Amino acid sequence: MYRCKECKTLYKDKVDYCDCGNNVFEEIPDAPVEPVKSYMDDDVEIITKRPILPVNWLSITIFSLCCVFSLVFVLFLGPEPKKREKLPNTTEKTVVKDIPDIEQIWDDTPAYSVPVNPYADLNLYKDGLKNALMANLDTVGIEGSGTCEVQFVLDRHGNLKKKKLYQNTANKPLMVAAKNMLSALKSYNPPPESYDGSPLTLEVFGSGEDYQLRYK
Repeated sequence: MYRCKECKTLYKDKVDYCDCGNNVFEEIPDAPVEPVKSYMDDDVEIITKRPILPVNWLSITIFSLCCVFSLVFVLFLGPEPKKREKLPNTTEKTVVKDIPDIEQIWDDTPAYSVPVNPYADLNLYKDGLKNALMANLDTVGIEGSGTCEVQFVLDRHGNLKKKKLYQNTANKPLMVAAKNMLSALKSYNPPPESYDGSPLTLEVFGSGEDYQLRYK
């Protein structure tokens, strides 16, 4: 093959003049062709090698330039993309009308303040505790009159601790009833903050089946 030294046009046979008017050519040896290797596998021909074709550099150059120009056109010379239009906000807004003047509805009357009694909550708590103990006092079978005392302390959870029973009069059925009452109540509500952990003492007193509790 022959190639023009001016325009690089390829000719299979040597010519006197190129289309561009040049008469100087260079000879290009034909590219070697490797033989095709193949073998049969189950009546199927497997080809392992193909001939090496000569490279047409002119075609590759033209193709590369076309790709570059196309990319430049798309990035810089093409039409600008359309901007996405914002959709109008169709959400309805709630308008509050006729808001009254704050001075018309403001009440600056001072609230009634109850005098603070630090022991009020403790007294209410102790009354409820006494009623809980009284509910477990079984006076059936107690004869005659008599008195005795029960004593205990409360932890912060309301559990009854350090239980004690004091005999004031020789009335065995009363002592048994007081002991059972104290054993039946394991815990009560958590005491208020005003309770300082001091022992609580209650007297069991009465006659017959009419017995009551009172704090000492």
